[in-house]
Amino acid sequence: MSEKLTTPPPVPTENDEAENGAETKKKKNKNEKTNEAEEIVRFSPDTNTGLTDEQAALRMEQGLNNSEPKKYSKTYGSIFFGNICTFFNFLCLMATVALILAHAPLSQFTFVVIFCCNIIVAIVQEIRAKIKIDKLSILSAPTAKVLRNGKKREIPVSEIVLDDIIFLSAGQQIPADCIMASGSGDVNEALLTGESVPIKKSEGDALLAGSFVTGGHLIARVDKIGTDTYINRLTARAKKYKRPNSEIINSIYLFIKLIGLMIVPVAIFMFFTNLKAEGIVWADIEARGGFMKILLSSNTFDSVIQKTFSVVIGMVPSGLLLLTTVALSVGMIRLAKYNTLVQDMYSLEMLARVNVLCLDKTGTITDGRMKVSDCVLLNNPTDYTVDDILGSMLASLDDNNQTSIALYERFGHSSALQSTAQIPFSSVRKLSAVSFGDIGTFAMGAPEFVLKPMPSRVEKLVKQYAQMGLRVLVLAHSPTQIIGEKLPVIFRPVAIITLSDNIRPDAIDTIRWFKQNDVAVKVISGDNPVTVSEVARRAGIVNASQFISLEGLSPLEVETAANEYTVFGRVTPEQKAILIRSIKKAGNTVAMTGDGVNDILAMKEADCAVSVASGSEAARNVSNLVLQDNNFASMPKIVNEGRRVINNIKNSASLYIMKTLLTLILAVVCITTSSQYFFTTNNMILYEVLISAVPSFVLSLQPNTSRVKGKFIPFVISRALPGALTMALGIIALYTINLSPLATLFNYTTASGEVISLYEPMLILCLTFTGLVMLLRICQPLNLIRAVLFAFCAAACVTVLAVPVLGELVYEGWSELHFNATQILLIVVIVQAAMPVSSGLIKFFDMFNPAEDEPVSTVRYSSSAAAGYTADYDYYGGAGSNYASSAANGKGGAYKRTEEATAPSAQPADDSSADTENKTAASTGGLRAKMSGWKKKFGKKK
Repeated sequence: MSEKLTTPPPVPTENDEAENGAETKKKKNKNEKTNEAEEIVRFSPDTNTGLTDEQAALRMEQGLNNSEPKKYSKTYGSIFFGNICTFFNFLCLMATVALILAHAPLSQFTFVVIFCCNIIVAIVQEIRAKIKIDKLSILSAPTAKVLRNGKKREIPVSEIVLDDIIFLSAGQQIPADCIMASGSGDVNEALLTGESVPIKKSEGDALLAGSFVTGGHLIARVDKIGTDTYINRLTARAKKYKRPNSEIINSIYLFIKLIGLMIVPVAIFMFFTNLKAEGIVWADIEARGGFMKILLSSNTFDSVIQKTFSVVIGMVPSGLLLLTTVALSVGMIRLAKYNTLVQDMYSLEMLARVNVLCLDKTGTITDGRMKVSDCVLLNNPTDYTVDDILGSMLASLDDNNQTSIALYERFGHSSALQSTAQIPFSSVRKLSAVSFGDIGTFAMGAPEFVLKPMPSRVEKLVKQYAQMGLRVLVLAHSPTQIIGEKLPVIFRPVAIITLSDNIRPDAIDTIRWFKQNDVAVKVISGDNPVTVSEVARRAGIVNASQFISLEGLSPLEVETAANEYTVFGRVTPEQKAILIRSIKKAGNTVAMTGDGVNDILAMKEADCAVSVASGSEAARNVSNLVLQDNNFASMPKIVNEGRRVINNIKNSASLYIMKTLLTLILAVVCITTSSQYFFTTNNMILYEVLISAVPSFVLSLQPNTSRVKGKFIPFVISRALPGALTMALGIIALYTINLSPLATLFNYTTASGEVISLYEPMLILCLTFTGLVMLLRICQPLNLIRAVLFAFCAAACVTVLAVPVLGELVYEGWSELHFNATQILLIVVIVQAAMPVSSGLIKFFDMFNPAEDEPVSTVRYSSSAAAGYTADYDYYGGAGSNYASSAANGKGGAYKRTEEATAPSAQPADDSSADTENKTAASTGGLRAKMSGWKKKFGKKK
């Protein structure tokens, strides 16, 4: 049988088409257009025969097989091209060639090493990102069983075709989106939806690729394959490469672009200014055979070229990118000690700026396990204790889920009763039952499924427990037996058992640390929001009572709720991404933790994504950080390390920007006065190495754990510009003296009686020692390491200048120079004036420097979140019923607990774990005391 239909493309999100491009539902035949949906023939194979070989071959020819999606990462060629063929690399190459032609000494080529290091580091980082993206894969099933021509075959999943009949059993991963044809079983879709409870599947139900069969045997027809499956559409966006969202890196590139706009006109002006200062005019160039002939033969022209490109190289903060990448790399190495794998070094900056942390409940706040918090006896018609009854039921049922494990840990197994019939737990029935001969049948599960109708007193008790965020089970008895799969009709309540999520021992301290460090914590979960809210309260999350269910809400409603609430329940993958995007739009820097496929869209949207080693491969691959020991408690150390690195980069970067601004200021002075530029590249080698490069790397390793605030460029310029102006004023002072009658102060008479000017060497001394003064200011406040650093740099500068052979690296002929007392005194006066001048300039610029940006508040306090609450509780792994009207017009719910109707916030985050548990226990005890007239506590196990 076959039928014709046109199937439109499934769209995971509203923005999917805009982001991924318009893709048609089915692959196209070779001779058909690729931009229109293709009308294809759908087969309806029998579950006893499957597709024929001819039909399967036709599907393969049409390209309708379960092939891997296309890669979205950059090619190796584009990575190399993009990082090598840049504007500044072109300038570097041009400067290198020009300096070679100008017979520059080897000491003037140190900038080439820095540029090469920048290129290598950038290429390595992008290749690492490409490898990570190319490995991103959700489906791990290598083969699948299909039915072809009435025979079962095991084939690679890539050879599954549209409309194939496939066989699935417990433990297998579903390789493609399918429709159940026959059979029944349970499927765990936690990786896709975040819902940890297995879902019962029957004929006609959808099976999503990437989910796992946890029980039963299923026969299914393949409905969507390859790129059309839900999971591959979901991950296609995660596979797309995007440059790191680093404020520092983006600011550095912006600064470099601004410098790039100025560098060419400044270089051209400086070239002609230097020519004029040397007495060379255009007529002389033509008379002497042209530009190239002079370039290759004239020593004067060599000086012009060297000084011109000294401006070009001086304006480029070439070491700034290298400083950033090296400092981040050291941070990555240090984080490895905390069992943290950093997959994107630039994410450390975003982590340092984080002021909103979005968590999933399971694995971060809780450890995924549950524990029995209470058991209240209502009415036991037998002579056996509740411990005997539950122990015998657990021994008979042999269930293996978190609820049954928690029950086993509390009640164990018992042989007190011998079962005669069992009905295991099912996500459809929401209960399990066991018959014990003449004793009758005991059922355990969600109260509304076990007790029909539910007694009013039990309903009241269940509601009160549920409001505490506890999962509620009821144990009930019937005197009749299980017949086949048919349960007794009437059950009477025996006991109520409550279970709570097990809070991780370190979660409360970790969340307290985030609160103390101005980081708001939000919880985003696929679970019931009431339960999640209670867990969040017990963990000490501020405003945990502000919770909402996103089930059925529109994207606009989700966006509105993002900054109104702290706890979000029943959240889909698309809604998670909307939440993160909306919180970011409010001006926040957001970190997101996740472990499943359902988290990857939100993790990709977050500024910094954190996963755990035990999470899905997809979540690990899109994350920036992976907690190798699955320990959320290491997050404060990770954040502190990020803060240390980024704060120190901001402080150290001012040394590089100071050189750029100084070069620009001096170039403007030379152009306006038609003077030759003051330095060649080797004249500035002491400044480049001992005042800029070495101190910046040492300072980048200093402790600094304050939260990163403010914009990079205003912060750095406000600290670099005063220093640049101070050094420029010293150099301009010497320049002014050289133009005046006092220029004789620079004269030096050699042994042969020749009088030479020490003007240029004096400029080098001025630059070096005023630079040391600026370094001393940047090292404030001094500690042992900074004091030793400054002492080392100062001693090294003095040594180089004092040793004639070393001085030749700075200035050709330095070994023959001698400075008199007047010249040394002049330098001392300029250096002495540098400190108060820089202080005055700093105070002046502080008046115009705006205060650093503060984080935008993400939680608005309100006295009432809703008129009522909707309790869509999970019991025994299943969904419960609604106990009150929804506050969101039936679309989900904005909730608030009745006992917290006037409280603006939840339990303070600085409560200890013990205090939190005691308060919960006290609340439970008070509830039980109210009901003392009609219930009694069960006794110890016999």
